[in-house]
Amino acid sequence: MLDQKIEELLRYASRHELVGSRITCNPPPVDTDQDVLVYVDAERANQFVFEMENIGFVVELGEGYAADALNSEESDRFQSYRLDDVNLIVTVDEKFYKRFAFATAQAKRANLLDKAERIALFQAVLYGNIE
Repeated sequence: MLDQKIEELLRYASRHELVGSRITCNPPPVDTDQDVLVYVDAERANQFVFEMENIGFVVELGEGYAADALNSEESDRFQSYRLDDVNLIVTVDEKFYKRFAFATAQAKRANLLDKAERIALFQAVLYGNIE
């Protein structure tokens, strides 16, 4: 369950859905973040980021993350934002959004409880990495 401020924020998004191990695993783990996949039209990305930061989300810039992911013409890009235990996975690439949602549905259908198996599935669906 997402808090009301986050639910209101998500009204600015074109699409969004719950993803991650809380959704794909049965039984769901209780000690993980609540992940939300978010698609925002490129024209609204800056405003969406502004609204996220206003309620306290901070960008996560780990290895492999690009600070300008939402301002890029490149496909397959996303940016992760965190507030407490909520992680927003935000993209302006609709095809990436659809592939991520598809991978989530497949992980849920197969009830992939092993994290390494879920990562392998997502790598294959999102980026064609099948090693």
